[in-house]
Amino acid sequence: MKANIIDKTGKSVGDFTFENVATNVREDVFKKAVLAEFSLFRQEKGAKLSAGKRQTINNSKRRKAFRSTYGKGGSRTPKKAMWARGSQIRFVGAFVSNTRGGRRAHPPKAAEKIMKSMNNKEWNFALLTGYTASLNKDLVAANGQRVPENYPIVLDNSVEEMTKTADFKALLKKIGFEEELDRTSERKIRAGRGTMRNRTYKVKRGPLVVVSSSESPLVKAARNIQGFDVVSADLLLACDFGMSEKPGRAVIFTQKAAEEFKEVINS
Repeated sequence: MKANIIDKTGKSVGDFTFENVATNVREDVFKKAVLAEFSLFRQEKGAKLSAGKRQTINNSKRRKAFRSTYGKGGSRTPKKAMWARGSQIRFVGAFVSNTRGGRRAHPPKAAEKIMKSMNNKEWNFALLTGYTASLNKDLVAANGQRVPENYPIVLDNSVEEMTKTADFKALLKKIGFEEELDRTSERKIRAGRGTMRNRTYKVKRGPLVVVSSSESPLVKAARNIQGFDVVSADLLLACDFGMSEKPGRAVIFTQKAAEEFKEVINS
């Protein structure tokens, strides 16, 4: 598969050949890899084993037992004594899940395994599947992204020297990503409680820009564009090539990054 190499001015200066492109796109394998990668970012949680159980409870119904509830008409709920004045004792429910401050009935278990594993060979195939789908214009368009007619596109190495977001935006408009920039510029307020939890806005997922190094000046220029993500070629994951769990996201490689990723695929 060939792609045009575009320089800073938006002109084609050559062709780049994408190699090792998979013949089929396995969406099931890709989804499995994405879910496995997402699980790595989850935080393990679990209730403290002694939570709600740190009270001394007494609920004897025997007539002559110390601090008995015999003849008081009290329920059989486990109770703890708050104070005592002779034979008068103030009991409150404790320990069980239907009482105030008691334990939870079914708390999350800290021992539960939430990390999902995947074989290296299978994950490599999922990465290749995402890479292949992102080079397919029809699959990218089917996921709602608007790409130019000459997609896929590779940027010349000189583009990595860009430091201003406005300059990179102007280049994207020249090469046909104007509609995509308009699509990702929309920002909606999330409905519900998420607005109180630092998830106020919903932003549409846009193209991925792949650079040769995380120290490249283009990183700061491209990451300021709403909806766009920037990553170096050696840190690419399967989820970077997907729109949620579906493969087929628009990807813009720089020439050097494409060559580096080609080595990653070959290894």
